[in-house]
Amino acid sequence: MKKIEDSQRQPEVGLTDSIRGFWSKNVNAERLMGRSVTSSERVEGTYFIDLAEQRYRSHRHLLPWIGDMMAGKTVLEIGCGVGLDCFEMAERGMKVTAIDLTEIAIETVKKRFQDNAMKGEFKIANAEEIPFPENHFDYVYSFGVLHHAADTRLCIDEVLRVVKPGGTIKTMLYHRHSLNEFLHRILRVPFEEEDELCPVVRRYTKDEARDMFSKFSTTNIKVEYLFGEGYGILFKLMPRFLYDIFSKHIGWHLMITATK
Repeated sequence: MKKIEDSQRQPEVGLTDSIRGFWSKNVNAERLMGRSVTSSERVEGTYFIDLAEQRYRSHRHLLPWIGDMMAGKTVLEIGCGVGLDCFEMAERGMKVTAIDLTEIAIETVKKRFQDNAMKGEFKIANAEEIPFPENHFDYVYSFGVLHHAADTRLCIDEVLRVVKPGGTIKTMLYHRHSLNEFLHRILRVPFEEEDELCPVVRRYTKDEARDMFSKFSTTNIKVEYLFGEGYGILFKLMPRFLYDIFSKHIGWHLMITATK
């Protein structure tokens, strides 16, 4: 039987290198384009516009979630990828810092900010060792990243360290009690790339996620995102009210907002 990723892989020596290699080769968000992308394309033409339109059209809950954050505040994005979300935050007036495990991500997002005369600080870094002092950021944001880390719990402890007292973390983790989990298990299709296993793809129940954020003063978890454009005609034709009802119970995204 074809393998899929373990829902609770344990940390081990060398795992971070495997994760870095996977995401350097499989640049996140570019999967939406359905083809390989050259280095020159990443800084030319409509590359960012096309990716952003696809991302926010498919993830309809994401822009309102970003919009909850206040302009003028400092935000650290963990796992920025090519920088779609942190660019959106900067356009909304936030003071952006972003880290990513891969060189290709940081090179790409730096170039985009420079080309648009926008300010931001970007570093290649591991979220298990965030290179900033305690109580430094108003917000820490990470969408669909921490469940791919070698040690997710250690990352959350680091987030707690660098966010200010009263500050907020907004993160998304994959939901194990979801339609997407069920279908991947039945069809035996890997979660991130059709023909390659991602080194780490942890999935959590709401109770498990809440336990990981127990050191925060408050934690709110909402279930969202039944499925996206990858489901083709079903995504386009399913009535929005039905989509929203099912999303709140068996959606793929645990949208977590926690306050220090």
